[in-house]
Amino acid sequence: MWQTTVKSKVEIRGVGLHTGKESRIIISPASADTGIVFNFAKNSFTKIKVDSMVISTNRGTILAHNEYSIYTVEHILSALNGLEIDNVEIIVDGEEIPSCDGSAKTFVDKLKEAGIEILDKKRKVIQLPEPVWIFNGEKGIFALPSDRLSIYYTIEFPRIGKQWIFYEHNPLRYELEIAPARTFGFEEEIEMLITEGLAKGGNLQNSVIVGKNGYSSPLRYPDEFVRHKLLDLMGDIYLLGKRINATIFVVKGGHNLHVELVKKIKEVIDD
Repeated sequence: MWQTTVKSKVEIRGVGLHTGKESRIIISPASADTGIVFNFAKNSFTKIKVDSMVISTNRGTILAHNEYSIYTVEHILSALNGLEIDNVEIIVDGEEIPSCDGSAKTFVDKLKEAGIEILDKKRKVIQLPEPVWIFNGEKGIFALPSDRLSIYYTIEFPRIGKQWIFYEHNPLRYELEIAPARTFGFEEEIEMLITEGLAKGGNLQNSVIVGKNGYSSPLRYPDEFVRHKLLDLMGDIYLLGKRINATIFVVKGGHNLHVELVKKIKEVIDD
């Protein structure tokens, strides 16, 4: 398969989920082997490659380089991974990627609007040489070598119960079944998140709130919550800098577990 980029620039504006500040990103075409690179509108000389240092996985994935950081990169990365786009430059005007509706749907729609261009260099896909895993109490993640990407994901939360999904990757299935799944939180966590300086931009348009009396809005899928967790994983594993073929099993996962898997995979692959 050949590498890809976008055909034209596309701009997305909105409020950051955690900072609560207005932000804007411009996604631009990039040449083969560029990878996914973030750039800053206020300092164009500072670039953060997608496989750079993750400084936090608290309610989202934050990348950093020197004094510059970008909050909540997982949804745009998920859209790029889901649509199999290998190379773009993302100019960030602000501190955080716009939350849009709390899913990856807006990013998918805008990327498709820009168009996908096939480049004249073959894509390098990571192939696992051996199984890798991380277990932390009841939580765990396990990746096996495979010739394609497939994911088994299970979650269990109060008032949600158990949900599970099996996903075998292809871009159309990602677009229709994964990208629209929204982020979610619990009513009793809101005060704690605000105390921690998070969720300042959270609202009923970009989050599903799970309360004692039900959900803050109708669900897009009966199992929307586990679909969103899988959406996050698709974004977090793109921190490898390339697509990967593997069969991944996740039990009660989250950003921290996803990023630990990425670190483990980096230890065993030959780049």
